[in-house]
Amino acid sequence: MRQPHFIATAISRLAAATAQPALAAQRASPASCHQAVNGLVSLLDGKMDDTALYRETFAIVVNSCGPAAPVAPSQPAAASSNRAVCDGLASAMTDLIEDDKMNTADFVKARTAFAQSCAPQ
Repeated sequence: MRQPHFIATAISRLAAATAQPALAAQRASPASCHQAVNGLVSLLDGKMDDTALYRETFAIVVNSCGPAAPVAPSQPAAASSNRAVCDGLASAMTDLIEDDKMNTADFVKARTAFAQSCAPQ
């Protein structure tokens, strides 16, 4: 039986290797974002959302996937303790990436909802 953290570690390392630091003109590729979001899903499924790996993968997705969007100054929602909600939000991002809509306002909306509801603790 494969351990979810091994899969998530491999995905996170691949995504980190291909994602560029927050340069405005250079964003992560759809393939690396797809892998990173799938890593988040694996970590959530494995109840490992309180790990350093989750925090790192979360930061990669939120900071480098999709178009850069200014952070709203409004107060963020409290982090969700419901993994099913976070899994659904991550799955929505995966669906948008698979539909070649990562560089759209819909993806930014999904990413923002995930960031506000599923932030690492």
